Amino acid sequence: MTVTSYADWCRGLLAARYSVVSTVDLVRLPYPAFEPPVRRKYFNLLAARGRIAALPGLTFSDPEHLRVAFPEKYIAARIRSTDGMELDVHNAHLPPGSTRGEIKMHAFQAIRKRIDEPTGVARIVCGDFNTPQAEDDEGTTTWASAHPELREEWETAERGVLEHPTLRDVYREHHRPGDPYPASHFTGRTRRRYDHVYASRELDLVGCRYLTDWLTERISDHAAVEAEMVLANERSPGQARGRPV
Repeated sequence: MTVTSYADWCRGLLAARYSVVSTVDLVRLPYPAFEPPVRRKYFNLLAARGRIAALPGLTFSDPEHLRVAFPEKYIAARIRSTDGMELDVHNAHLPPGSTRGEIKMHAFQAIRKRIDEPTGVARIVCGDFNTPQAEDDEGTTTWASAHPELREEWETAERGVLEHPTLRDVYREHHRPGDPYPASHFTGRTRRRYDHVYASRELDLVGCRYLTDWLTERISDHAAVEAEMVLANERSPGQARGRPV
């Protein structure tokens, strides 16, 4: 999302009776002086049917990490549907390690700390994580090898989100062993699954797919992820669906 496209998105979503929260105000903050200069450009938006209220973003224990962070690329909100269901959604866009270096690692660490905060409702964590470097049915390969001076800390930071103990990657849960993994982003000649949806155990997965035609038709350089879930305690044995999320 950019400031240029923000007004059009808001008009369309509000006309379709969605509620909207965003970090548009944060994208206007000046970035510390660097060469070449860094300009804030992208920010995050969440939309939902029903009520939506912004929640606190990321925190950093080291003031220097905070100074060079990109808080506009993380948003969290509590959504309350018209039938009273509540859900916390966290949407993250991790900076690329190739250009932002250890800022990406610190962002992963801050996200892990944020999503570990107690909450009494189901949770979804989604967004462009700019990782993994590769994956198969055995697991994932992080970008730690590209940062040998920080390799162990980097590995722990990425896996802290990719292999969270209580949130699971809904696509990998849905994936059939032996099938190829879809690409959600083209990086030159390489295609990688950078965009993810993670969910807490209160949510049962109905299905998950990547809209890869967005890439082949050049609608975007990222494929949207479409995940359908239901509250686990409202899905009885043999029932195909409960309340959708």
